[in-house]
Amino acid sequence: MIEKIGDYKLINDAFPGIGAKLKLFWGHPEFNVLMDELLVYKRGVPREGFPAEVLFALSTLDSLHSVAHPKLSRKTGPAWTHGPV
Repeated sequence: MIEKIGDYKLINDAFPGIGAKLKLFWGHPEFNVLMDELLVYKRGVPREGFPAEVLFALSTLDSLHSVAHPKLSRKTGPAWTHGPV
């Protein structure tokens, strides 16, 4: 249950809208899509980004999701392993 994970609580407290989506998609393929949207910069406009502790919590949740739901884990690994930008 995602609600019991400290990293989720941190994210949900800081960004309740994101917390709601994480909870909704936990255990579903859409979780990976959401994490890509949150962790990978794909927009053409600058954005503020997350505070470091939220960014680390998101990364941890991404890893925990892969462990808890191995059939839904990423086939290509984290976005930052795809080579230089």
